[in-house]
Amino acid sequence: GVQALSGTGALRVGAEFLKNHLGRDTCYYSDPTWGNHGLIFKNAGFTSVNKYRYWNAEEKGLNFDGMMEDLTNAPDGAVIILHACAHNPTGVDLSKEQWAK
Repeated sequence: GVQALSGTGALRVGAEFLKNHLGRDTCYYSDPTWGNHGLIFKNAGFTSVNKYRYWNAEEKGLNFDGMMEDLTNAPDGAVIILHACAHNPTGVDLSKEQWAK
């Protein structure tokens, strides 16, 4: 395992590893998320940094269909950044059934 200081530090270590050792250069992160998430991957050398839909402002909840469409259309080998629980800043989590999909 690898130990890192904070979520930001962990993302930076992960991004550097994915870029430098696995050659990944495309990532997707939720919209919304913390403002530094995209910058962490850009600064690690990723050339394609993209958002996937997560929040439905009208319904004030998860945009699961939009998220699945975006992630399904992501290229093979793309890195997907997920908030496993307590999505920040929305607080909206996927259900067990949605995780299974």
